[in-house]
Amino acid sequence: MDLRITIAVLFILITGGQSLKCYSCTSILNSVCDAKEETCGDGFTKCFIGTVTTSAGSITTKSCSKADETCVTVNTEVLGQKVSSRCCDTDLCNGADGVFKGSFLLLLCPLFFYTLFH
Repeated sequence: MDLRITIAVLFILITGGQSLKCYSCTSILNSVCDAKEETCGDGFTKCFIGTVTTSAGSITTKSCSKADETCVTVNTEVLGQKVSSRCCDTDLCNGADGVFKGSFLLLLCPLFFYTLFH
């Protein structure tokens, strides 16, 4: 097998076994959600972010989640309260900016190795 393909496959297999990392916090009525990185345990395959906004303020929760428990995408208004939630499955994807950071670099690594050994 070509050395470049072997290295690319090996790299993907090595990085694929890592646990998911999510931000975890709960804010209380307009306070800042002091998010800390959390390594998700077995069975937790998604990151969750949920926000409830009322006339008094907003509450935000971020955590690891099991796909079948809380991972429902919602964006609605109920009795004058805005409710929104979403789930994602890449490291630290439930941050404030909602942009996945590590996965983009992970996708570029095989391209780098291919260019390096080509």
